[in-house]
Amino acid sequence: MRVLIVEDEPVIQKGLVKMVQRYPVSFSAIYTADDGETALETIRNLEPHLVLTDLRMKRMDGLELCERIHREFGHVQVVVISGYDDFQYAQRAMTCGVKRYLLKPVTQQDVHDVLNELITNMRDNIVPVHKYVDWAEKLEQSIWLLQKDETIRLLEEGERSGLFCGLHVIGMEAVLSDCLDMIVGRLSQRGWKPQVSCLNEYGATNTKKEVLAAFMKLIDKIGEELQFTRRGNFKDPMEEAKAFIDLHLSEDVTLGDVAKRVGLARTYFSALFKKTTGETFVHYRIKKRMEAARKMLAVPTLTITDIAFQVGYEDYPHFTKTFKNFVGVSPSEYRASFGIE
Repeated sequence: MRVLIVEDEPVIQKGLVKMVQRYPVSFSAIYTADDGETALETIRNLEPHLVLTDLRMKRMDGLELCERIHREFGHVQVVVISGYDDFQYAQRAMTCGVKRYLLKPVTQQDVHDVLNELITNMRDNIVPVHKYVDWAEKLEQSIWLLQKDETIRLLEEGERSGLFCGLHVIGMEAVLSDCLDMIVGRLSQRGWKPQVSCLNEYGATNTKKEVLAAFMKLIDKIGEELQFTRRGNFKDPMEEAKAFIDLHLSEDVTLGDVAKRVGLARTYFSALFKKTTGETFVHYRIKKRMEAARKMLAVPTLTITDIAFQVGYEDYPHFTKTFKNFVGVSPSEYRASFGIE
């Protein structure tokens, strides 16, 4: 976490720096600025999480700085440091999203108390994980299917759709860590566990862009590791699904059963199946059953009732109706075309 201290009095500025340095939780960086304009430039370039600012400064004063931060960098937490005669200014600053103000002279305990409060609030600034579950599940599925283009699309969609809007850097890192845990957990359930580490081992995580970049690198690493592990031995889940359906035509196999068999979520499997085969799961299964029935109807020793049962129809009239709708003639008429009574 990074802190920016904005104070034009060198002695006070150094004192505030020391107070922040003595805070029990260490900060990754403590920046300083002598006026509002320098402070804004620092915020643009270095994205601090917290700003402690005086109100009375040369060039751009603290009040204008607070207004600019509120307008342009809403996620940055601001604390105003003011004297008793600046109280009205401090009140105006509070309408600009300022979280707290400290009255001069500021003590170390004052600074530490306000840091405790703000940091706790920032860590609580995490949207419930269920908002990200669907996104994480789709990511895991694209990784498992080695669909690199789809993985990239999902990552870009997460950023573009505002999935992480309103989160501070700490919250975003926590959410993506949870997503990573979900992805690894689902991959492990499939029988393969990637060798992963934490986000900050794949690049700096001081800004939201850096956190997302580190997450993208880690996801890419998992995909490469999976591809290397398989070494061309990967079974296409759609081919596996169709083979499973073909082998169990006599059973009442549901879409959910097949999806579970190939390790995909039911809704995702349904959409992927239709996209891949050009037909729904139900239509594909009926087609395969009718194809099998046509072959068996050419075998004189098999009765139509037996054939119906072997392709999954215990109800003979239902089988007859389905066959006629699919083939155009009844089973007995189809059999008669081979000279079989």
